[in-house]
Formats: sequence, structure tokens, C-alpha cells
Amino acid sequence: MRISVRWLQQYLKTDVPLPRLLDLITNCGLEVEQVIDLGMVSGKLIVGEILKIEAVEGAGKVRLCTVMADEKEPLKIICGAQNIKEGDYVPVAKFGMTFPDGMVLKPRKIMGIEGQGMLCSAKELGVAEDADGIWLLPHDYPIAEPVDALIEISITPNRPDALSVIGVARDLAAKINALKDGRSRASFEYPSLQMEESVTEKTESAVRVTLQAREDCGRYTARVVRGVKVGPSPRWMQIALEGAGLRPINNLVDITNYVLLEMGHPLHAFDLDKVSGQQIIVRTAQPGEKIKTLDDATQELAAGDLLICDALKPIALAGIMGGGNSEISEGTTNVLIESAWFRPSTIRRTAKRLDKSTDASYRFERGTDHVKLTAALNRVAQLMCEIAGGTVLKGIVDVVGVLPRKEPVTVRIARVNKVLGLDLSGRDIVDVLTPLGYAVPRSDREVIQVEVPPHRPDVSIEVDVIEEVGRILGYDRVAEKGLVFPGVYRQPAPIQRVREQLASAAISQGLTEAINFSFVSEGANALVGLADQGQVQVLNPITSDQKVMRRSMLPSLLQNVLHNFNHGVEEVALFELGHSYAFLPEDDAPRDRKNMTPPAVETPWFAAVVAGGGKPNWKEAESEADFYQVKGLAEYLLGMLGIGKLVVESSDAKWLHPGRSARFLVKGQPVATFGEIHPAILKELSIKRRVAYLEIPLDGPILDVAGLPKIGEPPRFPAITRDIALVVDSTVRSLDLERTIRKAAKNLLAGVKLFDVYEGEHVGPGRKSLAYSLVYRAEDRTLKEEEVTAAHGEVLSALEREHKATLRS
Repeated sequence: MRISVRWLQQYLKTDVPLPRLLDLITNCGLEVEQVIDLGMVSGKLIVGEILKIEAVEGAGKVRLCTVMADEKEPLKIICGAQNIKEGDYVPVAKFGMTFPDGMVLKPRKIMGIEGQGMLCSAKELGVAEDADGIWLLPHDYPIAEPVDALIEISITPNRPDALSVIGVARDLAAKINALKDGRSRASFEYPSLQMEESVTEKTESAVRVTLQAREDCGRYTARVVRGVKVGPSPRWMQIALEGAGLRPINNLVDITNYVLLEMGHPLHAFDLDKVSGQQIIVRTAQPGEKIKTLDDATQELAAGDLLICDALKPIALAGIMGGGNSEISEGTTNVLIESAWFRPSTIRRTAKRLDKSTDASYRFERGTDHVKLTAALNRVAQLMCEIAGGTVLKGIVDVVGVLPRKEPVTVRIARVNKVLGLDLSGRDIVDVLTPLGYAVPRSDREVIQVEVPPHRPDVSIEVDVIEEVGRILGYDRVAEKGLVFPGVYRQPAPIQRVREQLASAAISQGLTEAINFSFVSEGANALVGLADQGQVQVLNPITSDQKVMRRSMLPSLLQNVLHNFNHGVEEVALFELGHSYAFLPEDDAPRDRKNMTPPAVETPWFAAVVAGGGKPNWKEAESEADFYQVKGLAEYLLGMLGIGKLVVESSDAKWLHPGRSARFLVKGQPVATFGEIHPAILKELSIKRRVAYLEIPLDGPILDVAGLPKIGEPPRFPAITRDIALVVDSTVRSLDLERTIRKAAKNLLAGVKLFDVYEGEHVGPGRKSLAYSLVYRAEDRTLKEEEVTAAHGEVLSALEREHKATLRS
């Protein structure tokens, strides 16, 4: 929101200089993003009056202007703009002024005449994107004084009360007076709302209002102004709108926009003669119903969208934009003014669905004041009477539906002081809250009863009020004190502990954490074979490529790999802690949701991807990510969770290479799936190098078995190693052979490791050779050769008996 300092000064009377005022705005919680200096900071742009305009011989449209912009003597300024005349007030730039585009004004001759300054357009000053000539100023601006300053303020969503000049002025007045530094004082002055009404005709006789949607429209008020004349608005109003970034249209429309910016409440003006039956009906739309809005766009509506209608048709999309069939035109003479309160969620839903954000919807979505809306209504009627020459009919039509109710908030004085670290009395707190519009019907030495003003929908509990006190008094007043808190240790949730352990272990292995959106394209899930059972749709996608929630972590990490490869990164090693989203199968859905749209479930994961490798050098050949690399990573990560005795079996994951993938089981339950990405997926993504992937579900059995890494005592007695090469049928699994070896060797076997696999002519068709290294060790003694030979013999006998294994010669 952009506001003019001159406009702000109409309601905030203070002697605080501008730089200090900007600091106070930020300290109020209203962030100052930018200041467009129109002379109030630099002093290089002042108000001037054109005294005389003379033609310059041979210069075409270029003219010499005599401008009074100094108390000493008039200035001679060359200007080619054609929209100026003698008597106009204009902005005069002095030498040394820096313009928004970085240009610095320096003396130079034009047509042989050395000018003494420059007359500026709104575009040159950064006020508007385009301009037709010099920016003309109101005649109440003092000659030779700085023109203005425009403050761009960022308003947080919880502060709709600050979306107006009056709202900012109210906060600043309270803030300045709370300083109590003996130097600065401020007063807040609300605009006068006095006006003359018709003595013969009442508003209720000119228009009737019916609320059918009483919950969506909590209050609807209306006034009628007859006999207006449409024309340009006065220059002071145009300047105010231009300074705020709005384009003046005509006096009637400009007045509603002016009051919107002034008071923060959106209003709308209808041509009363275009309102059929002089009747207003507030109702919800029928599915498929249409309305053409002021921007000449036809909107197709859904059930629940709120409409303002006359006796025959919709004439406005409530809280968002008026309809073209009732708009103000040059021939308008009678005006119906609307000032209403609409439920924020209703306006937000329609505006988001139609992708139609306006100044009105922006405020209604955040919440407006359902009490002071009549003040805004009267302000518009007053200005129409003064500027457009109309007659205001007597009284207001005021129909009330369902309005939000707020209970008084009980504020404990001791609690305020404890939270803020101050020593405030009840009177101190009341003095802070009252200028902000809070009422205090009851207070004593311990408790204050606070009634929250309707323009603060964000304040509802005690700590909200405490925040208000701290915001106005200033957090810089909070004394520095050491924190005192009970030393209570809370055991982290199992999933949090596992997440932290996995992240730490992955980083120790050289992986970098990736953080991705959970939104992906519809094709991303299909690419990895996970588009079945439907996809969880995003209601308001950020882009067309982020329409659904990911079914797996893999699509996001593959995009990370592709991005890195495309930017010349040869080796990629990433991990991510995130979630996947899928619909719960109907058979698993709660009984009361059978045959309905299945609910979506969120599954936590740890996932890692390894791709590419180092370039070849004199010492090492070119490396490539593969199955064994990611298998080793999985073993290490699970080991750091204290998980041992892993059982490995093949994986049927669609996205992994069928011959280069597996998964680890613990107690018969899968705890990790890993392998190389299926070549078809890599081809689709134009990735020409191997990519290995690992995923660990964090919602299953891993939480039951995970613990701290087990660190055993170093062996006290030596080991004896025996290597064997077994020839078995090609269908025999290494897993089954290892089980037989461990069972036969009993407690004398300290470890077994597969170190070679061979298939070829030396073992015959349908056969394979698997070579294992067996380590024998006893925990209580040094094994004798005879003991190892006997145990090893039992192992070979068991392998021959159960798997028809023979020793390879």
C-alpha cells in the first residue's frame, strides 16, 4: 500500500520529522518497503507557480516558463509539455536532484537558453508508469515547499485495519504519544462527516434491500444521492489517487476509491436508474450462473459465490467487482451507494477460484469493520454532495444479517508485565489501548476487561492484547534479562529422532540435503509408474507444472539430478526428508467414508539419490553410481540407527532396474528399498548416466527397531577365515545360502560375506558360482584348528544337503 505524507498529515498532526516517522511506522509493525521522495527528504523538488509562458523563436513547441518557486526571484525554465498554462502549480526540480532512474539534474542550455530547473511529469518522478505532460498540483500546496513523499508500506495479512491512511495515522498517533519523551506529541483527527440531507425524500423510499444470504452478508447499508453531475474529480483528489497508484476515472468513481484508501472500507456506486425495481437482493449464485463485470469479462459462477442483484439480474460480484450493467456512466444522475460487510472466507474463496483480486476483495478477505462501515458510507455521500452537486436522501437503509461477535478479553496486569518484562500499571495499559479504539469497561488493580474494536479481527485472546501493548510502547523498552526456565528434558518423538540421525549420517557420507516442493506435474507421477488410484490434486496450483502432490520422493530428486547435470555438475549425491501423498485404498477407508472420495494420506520418507561420478585421471578410472554404492549407503544409514541383521531380497519397485534392485527386511518387514533407476525413466528424462536411488519409509517398522548405533567390544581372541566357492543352480538365492551357513556354523561364525559371483562356461549352463568368506571366532577362547574344521565341515554338508551345492574346483 502506498500513501502520501501530505494525505497522512490531514489526520495525523505532529511535529515528528519524516525520517523519524518512517522509523515509527516500522516499529508499529508496518514495514516501510520504499520511499518515493518528492522533495520532503532531499529538498530538491518544490512547488512552483507558473507566472508566464513565452514562445521561443525557432523552437517549435518548446516554451520558456517563468516560475515562482523561490522567495527571492522567479526561475526561468525551458519546457516542451503542452498541458500547462499560466497559473498552474507544478513540481520544480532543482539542480542536483536525483530521479528514480538515476539521472541527476545538471545545468545545461536548451535552444541557447540556460534553464534554472526542470518541470516534472508523474512518470519522471516515479509516481506513475506513464504520463501526459507535467504533473499538475493542487493550488493549496504552499509555494517553494517540498512537494510530498510517498511511502510504500507492506501490511501483514493480520492487519486489515492498517490498509488505509486513517489506520496508519491512528497507529502512529498512539505510538508517538506513548513515547513520552517530552519532545514529540501527536493528535489523530477523524474527518468530519457533516452533510445536508433532503428533507422531503427518504432513502428507504428510493431503494429496498433484502438479505437472503444472511451469513455471507452480515450487514448491508445503502444511501442514495440524486441529481449528481458526472465529471472530472478535483485535482486534490486526483493527486491523492495518483500518489496511491490509482488512475482517476470520474468524480463518482474516484470518490469511492478515495474513501477506500482513506478509511479502508470498500464501497461501490451503482447507477440507480439501472437497478431494476429499485431493489437490492443479496443472494448466492446458482451453479453456472454468469455475470459480466466492469472489466468486461464474463464470470461463470459456482454455488456459494455471493451476488448483489436487483429485481431481475445480478449487478455485482459481491466484495470483488461491480457489474457492467449497473456501472456509473457520463449520463448517471442518481447514485446508489453500497457499504457492506461480507464474510471473509466467502470473498476469498470466490476471488481465488476466479483469479480476480481487487482492492476491494483484498480488504474483504482480511476482514473489515462492520460498525464503521456507515462512516465510510456517509463520507462517500458527503463528498458526492460537495463535488458532484447531488442531494443526499434522508437516512440510511441498514439491514443486518449474521455478524461476528467477540467476547471481552480479560487481561491480567501481572501477565502483561511478565511477558513484556516491564513494570506497567493498569492505567499505563489503558492509556496505550484507548487511542487504538479498544474500550475498557472494567478494570482493577489486577485485571483489565478489554473490548476489542471490530476493525481488529486478529485480536481475540489475552496475548494478542499484550502484543498490542508491546507494539505501541516499543520492544526496545523491554529490558535485557537472563532467561529462567525449568530444565525439563522432553524425549523427542521417535520419527524426529530417526530423521535427525539419518540426516546426520547422510551428511557424513558426503550427501547434500535437498528441499523440494511436494507439488509435481501429473506426468511426473506417471513417469515412475505411480499414477494409479488417482492423484491428489492441488486446488490452487502455483504453476501448471505443479498441479498434483507427488506420490514418491523420486520425481523431485530426479529433477534435481537433471538440473545439476544440465549445469555441468558431474557428480550428484542428494538426500531429502519429505512426504509423499496418495489416496487411501477404499478397503482401508473408515467405514463412514466407504463409496466416497477416498481420503488422502501423507507418508514421511527419507530418500537419497546418487548419480554420475568423478572423471578419469592418472590414478583412477571413471566412476559411475551403481547398485552396490547405494546398497552400501543403505547399510551404513541403517547401521547408524542401530539396525543390524538385515535380510536382503529382490525388489519389485516399478521405478527400479529389475536386475539391479533390492530391499532390506527386518523381522520380515521392509525398511529400505534401493537400486538403480529403470533405464526407461532415464531415457525419458534424457539422463545418459546411471542413477541410483534409496528410500526409507519413516512411518513403519523402522520406528520400532531404530535406536542408537551398537558399538561392540573389540574382539579379544583371533579369528580364522575360510573361503569357499560354491556351484549351485542359478535359481538358488544368495540369501538362502547365507541362512544355511549361519545355521550350520552356529555360534562359532562371526561373519559371512559374498565377494564374487560367476556365471559362464566353467560352471555349465543354468549354474552359477558364489564365493563366500567365512570368519570363525569364539568369544571366550582361541579356536583350535580341529574345531574350525569340524564346524566348516558341517557348513559344507548342510549346503550340499539343502541346496545341492558343490565346491568349485
